[in-house]
Amino acid sequence: MFNKDYEVYDSEIAKDKRWLFLNRSGGGFSSEAFIDLENYVRDPDAEDPKKGEVLWKCKYDENPDYRQQYGSDSSSDGFSSSGFRPSRRKLEMRWKMESKATIKSVKNKGQKYKIKVKAKGTAQRIIRFIRNRETGELERHYFDSEEVKKISYKIKDAETGESIDKFSIKGLKDKTKSWKCEAFKADKEGGFFFASPTKIETRKGVDPGFALLMAHICTSEFHPTEIKKDFHPNWERYDGWNPDAFGNSSGSD
Repeated sequence: MFNKDYEVYDSEIAKDKRWLFLNRSGGGFSSEAFIDLENYVRDPDAEDPKKGEVLWKCKYDENPDYRQQYGSDSSSDGFSSSGFRPSRRKLEMRWKMESKATIKSVKNKGQKYKIKVKAKGTAQRIIRFIRNRETGELERHYFDSEEVKKISYKIKDAETGESIDKFSIKGLKDKTKSWKCEAFKADKEGGFFFASPTKIETRKGVDPGFALLMAHICTSEFHPTEIKKDFHPNWERYDGWNPDAFGNSSGSD
């Protein structure tokens, strides 16, 4: 997942408007990552003088579970042909992802929430055999693409199990930059996606610390781009395909 710390500003991006700090740790070879929502109240005599007072903490799974289901090809056998020898094959699969996160208040006991994240998408691989003009040999080329179709979020009270909220986003693209639920509304602004700021509006009656952390994991750690980055389709079952098994035509693609 994406590894970066963030600063939270009150109303505009300026040094004197810094409000809170999202401090990310863990990850790497760990299965869990942590985000501390800190203020700028710092103790110069503390063990870590640069660390502020932790208000909320988020723990989430760095290794989400992906399940792959192979689908049918667009044609009955998945091949398209050039003469008597197949030259192209399209493979498709559907996949699902499940992950989880926990957000809890450090200062106020009893404010602890479990978040379940689910995503659905498709993957496609096109295999083409193209003849090398210099050697005359057929070379295998792969053209891969993945798409996130939907992400769903469900929030529950960790102590009572009561459902707090659930929402989903459909028709997702890598440039998706708007999220909306009962806790917050978040919009990514222009520019390079991960370098661009995010405007977050917290809802009345919801602790702003929780809303900020929830908005953060939706717009960064569980953004479509990050979900696809951690998804690795297993196409190995098809790697043995050889077009020459269907004929020895000398035609090239």
